Amino acid sequence: MTPDRYQKLLREFDALISHARAISDRLVGRPIKQKSLSYSDAIYTKLICHGISLRKLSPSLDPRQIPELWDVASACAVARALIEAYDALAYIGVHQVESPEREFRILLWELHDQQRRLAMLEKIGSADPRVADIQKRVGDLTAELTANSFYSCAPKEVRGKVSRGEAPAMHLSQRDLNAASGINHDYYVATTMWLSQYVHTFPLSLHQLMHFRAGESDALHVSSMPLQYSMPFLAKAIEGIVEVWPEGEIEPSEEVESILRSWLEIAKNGVRNAG
Repeated sequence: MTPDRYQKLLREFDALISHARAISDRLVGRPIKQKSLSYSDAIYTKLICHGISLRKLSPSLDPRQIPELWDVASACAVARALIEAYDALAYIGVHQVESPEREFRILLWELHDQQRRLAMLEKIGSADPRVADIQKRVGDLTAELTANSFYSCAPKEVRGKVSRGEAPAMHLSQRDLNAASGINHDYYVATTMWLSQYVHTFPLSLHQLMHFRAGESDALHVSSMPLQYSMPFLAKAIEGIVEVWPEGEIEPSEEVESILRSWLEIAKNGVRNAG
């Protein structure tokens, strides 16, 4: 990884973030008529914030900012969060599904929220009177979810978790989620696996960090990976939010269009098969 190559990556990332923010700005104040759209708006905003934070955590190579902290572990954590935000955006808003399944996904999402809240409050022995309200909400959502016409189509394992009070946030496996999103599964696994080594402080990352010297080419290569791994999902989020909310579409410049195509190609086909 040469400084010139790294600077090119930074320029590409900046171009994608700038375009993503411009779409978000255009959507400000527009009426939101569907719950899935409301969630999509919030998730997309969260994803952009992760992108901005990742950029700030990435080395700038600006001599005016020396000494500069090269915090690759934190960058990996934020990049992983960005990828998972894309998964949520795709699941809740982008995937083209029939109305019963869309309602099922939102109900499952909301039940996951309420059951998690309840479990955490119970583990700390909370005496908050609102616990009863959450318990009622859990019961109401469970009844509504199980009455949904798509419920019987959900995997048996998912239905079992719902009945045990352990509703997952999504009913799809990661492989099926990637297939529906048009994401190369092997690339997704390799990406999240690499980032997770730093998120969870596993030996692979520690062995790299023990030899990590800010400013050296090997350190620059490692520092570039969170940017490289997040850009396909940033590009997918840009593509997806415009599908969900066409009013936000902004004609990309020729440069941005080229960058989007390149990273979307990697998202779809992985590195080995990308053109």
